Amino acid sequence: MNEPDHYRILGVSPKAPRGEIQAAYRRRLRETHPDRGGDEDAFHQVQAAWETLSDASLRREYDLLRFGRRAAKRYGRAAARPSHRKVRGWTVQPEAAARRAEAPPEPGPGALVAVPWHARLQRRRATSKPSLWTELGVCAAAFALWAWAGFAFVAAALATAAPLPVRALAIPLALAGAIAVLGQVARTRRSNEQTAPPIPKGRLALAVLFGAAAVWTAGPGSWLGWWLALYALSGAALIWPVRRVRWAGALRRSVGAALREFNAFGPAGTRPRADRPTGRLLREVLTNLPAARLFVSLPATDDVRVPHAIVCGDRLALLCAPVGREVGDADAANLAEAVERIATDLPEAHVHGWVLWPTLPEEGPTTLDGGVDDVAVDAAAADIGLWLAAGGGHYDLPVLQSLRLRLAAVPAQRSTSRAPAVRA
Repeated sequence: MNEPDHYRILGVSPKAPRGEIQAAYRRRLRETHPDRGGDEDAFHQVQAAWETLSDASLRREYDLLRFGRRAAKRYGRAAARPSHRKVRGWTVQPEAAARRAEAPPEPGPGALVAVPWHARLQRRRATSKPSLWTELGVCAAAFALWAWAGFAFVAAALATAAPLPVRALAIPLALAGAIAVLGQVARTRRSNEQTAPPIPKGRLALAVLFGAAAVWTAGPGSWLGWWLALYALSGAALIWPVRRVRWAGALRRSVGAALREFNAFGPAGTRPRADRPTGRLLREVLTNLPAARLFVSLPATDDVRVPHAIVCGDRLALLCAPVGREVGDADAANLAEAVERIATDLPEAHVHGWVLWPTLPEEGPTTLDGGVDDVAVDAAAADIGLWLAAGGGHYDLPVLQSLRLRLAAVPAQRSTSRAPAVRA
């Protein structure tokens, strides 16, 4: 780990509570302040230690990276997963000037009033997709149908004038079906929760054949065969909604907490960076689209990363400057390749790229590509915001999890720059 020992800098124990850390930070701040004869580098180290240890999520990531299994025991097994601890989150705040701006004067009669792009949007509360409550409702309905069909089959077998062997075998047959279905449900705990569960076509086909044989044996006019066929078919189909519930719950645990706490993410150790025009664009889009989330330094290929990517619903906008500001940043020459690569890796998402020019060249775009547009950065918020808003006001959890896993694959690094992250 290339970060300094923040606990040693402040002179506290790794298990110290926040109050003790705050008291140590104030004491060390007085000792190292340059105005009191302290060392400037030590002063900045104290500031960095407080920024990390005062934030619960950053302290958890720091402890997991430094202490490994010992910290994992304290924070829980789920927090030790790489997809949780190798992604840094923060909140991009709206512009202070925009919050303090006074209401514009009333226009005179006959004046043309410019309507901002976000005024045309219907602001709704962001929801998650897939919804855990919807999946639970579908699973409960499927379970109720399966249980009802089983009881109806047993009741029909005992009430009809069927031969004694049929009535004697009805209850054991229903119990055998229940044991088989519940056993398959218990085995779903071992299934992969990273991808959407497929429909069990093989089990459904076998259930249909078994149901057809039951109806043919009992006769089409007997309810006994139909109830047994429904019992087998609903039991085979019950596995799928149960797996959907587990998948939706895993997505909500891994992504939902981060969404509620932050609106921007990046690889561990990085900071969000943008010039003033791009910073205004990012703040305007994130402020007016509740479901929008920002991803910084998103890797597209082994050598190319996208400086800024905004996701809203199932739409992902990749943004870059005409010339990369750092080595490895996407630019006008290779953004189309990055769009194609990410679109291939995320088939469930709609990916589009924008090259943010300070001023558009008079001769027009330098490249013509269906997945990339050239736009002036001062006027790009309307185009990008409306395109993202068409993706829906919901969190697409599979897309968000895929993006976080891409960030988690980036090795942790430490930024030593003290410049402001996003300048207004």
